[in-house]
Amino acid sequence: MSSSGTITSPPPAGAPMAEAPMQRQKRGRGGLIAVVAIVVIIIIVLGAGYGLGWFKSSTTKSTPSACTLPSAITLKGEGSTLVAPLMDQWATSYWTGSAITYDSAGSSAGIQAVSTKVVDFGASDAPLTSAQRTAAPGIVMVPESAGGVVPIYNVANLKAALNFNGTVLAQIFDGTITNWNNTALQTLNPGVVLPVQTILPIYRSGGSGTTFIFTSFLSLDNHYWNTTYNKNTTWPSGLPGTAESGNGGVATAVATTPWAIGYVDLNYAQGTSGIGIGSVENPSGKFIHATVADTASALATISSASGFSLPAAGASWYNVSFLNSPGATDYPITSLTYLLVYQNLSAAYPAYALNNAENLVDFLHWVITTGQTWSALLYYVPLPAFIVNDDNATVNSMTFNGAAIPVCVPTGGAS
Repeated sequence: MSSSGTITSPPPAGAPMAEAPMQRQKRGRGGLIAVVAIVVIIIIVLGAGYGLGWFKSSTTKSTPSACTLPSAITLKGEGSTLVAPLMDQWATSYWTGSAITYDSAGSSAGIQAVSTKVVDFGASDAPLTSAQRTAAPGIVMVPESAGGVVPIYNVANLKAALNFNGTVLAQIFDGTITNWNNTALQTLNPGVVLPVQTILPIYRSGGSGTTFIFTSFLSLDNHYWNTTYNKNTTWPSGLPGTAESGNGGVATAVATTPWAIGYVDLNYAQGTSGIGIGSVENPSGKFIHATVADTASALATISSASGFSLPAAGASWYNVSFLNSPGATDYPITSLTYLLVYQNLSAAYPAYALNNAENLVDFLHWVITTGQTWSALLYYVPLPAFIVNDDNATVNSMTFNGAAIPVCVPTGGAS
C-alpha cells in the first residue's frame, strides 16, 4: 500500500507579501512590459502552486474511523484479472496502515490460492463449482463488484461499433465463421463494408473467470456451443486462435494484431487504444454498447424479478446469473465478481491472531461500502443496496475462536 504524501499548503490568505516600491510610469512600452512581467510572475507562481499541490483535491485515501483500528499487517489476495484495476485502486486507497497486496494471476489461480490457504482472500469472476466447494469447505462468496465483458476487435477504417449477437460470436470463436465479410456478420451490420480478411480469434490462457462469463453467454445463445463446449473457466481445446495471459494480454494482442477479435472486461477495453468495442444484441433485440449504466440496469432488472434471491452464506452461487437480462437497455454479458474468504478464520488459519481476523473483516466491509465509490470511475458497477446488505451479513457471520469479529471500518472514499 502506498503511503499518502504531505500536501503543502499555500500561504494563508492575507499574509503580507514583499512588494517593490511603486513608481509612477510614463505611458508607453514601459507599462506594457510591466504588465507582461506581472503575468509571467503569476504563471510561475501558479505553476509552482500546482506542483506543490496547493490547488489539488484532497487525498483519495480513506481516513481513520472513530473506533480503534487493529494493528497494521499485510493482507494478501490473488485471483481475477478482470477486477485487478479496481483491486489495485482499493489497495492504494485503503487506510489503516495495513498493506493490501494482490496478485492478478487469474480466477482459477485465486481459487487455488485460497483453497490451499496461502492467501487471506481469493478473487474470482466464476463461482465455485461443487467440486471446488467440496475441496475447500467453509469458503463463503462475497460479491465485490460487477462488470461487463465485451467483444473487442481490430478492423481498420470502421466509423461505428460493430454489432454482434451470441450466435455469431460463438461461430466466430468455434471457427464456423472465418472471414470478416461473412454473410451472418454482414447482416448484423447493414451498410458497413467489412473486409475480406481472415478473423484471428484471441482467447484467454489458463483458468479465467472472464472466459467463464463469456462462454456462459455463448452457451445461452448458441445451442451448438452449449452442447459441445458449454461454460468453463478454461477455453475449449482444439479451437482456432491464440491464447494470451490475462485481460491485459488479450487487449494488447488484439490492439497489435490486425483483423483480430477477443473478449475482455470493459475496463481493459476502455483503457486500450487501437481496438473497437462491439455492441451486443440483448434479448429485447437491442444492440447495446456496454456502459456502467447498461450493466447496472441488467443487475437491477434481474434482481427485481419475481422469485429472485441470493444464496445464503456458504451456499452455492454457481447458478447465479445476470446474463441476458431482458430489459431493453440491459447489457447482456453482465456478471458479478467475488471475493472468497473462510467463514471460520481460526479453523482455516491456525497461525491467525485476532488482529489478522479484524484486519480482514475491516477490509471486506470497506470494499463493499466505501470502496464502491471508485467502481464507476473504473467502469465497474457499484454494488446495489441489496447485494451490499447481503455481503455485510455474510462478513458479519465470519468468526474467530467461535466469536464474532470486532469491526472498525475506515471512512472516506473517492472524491
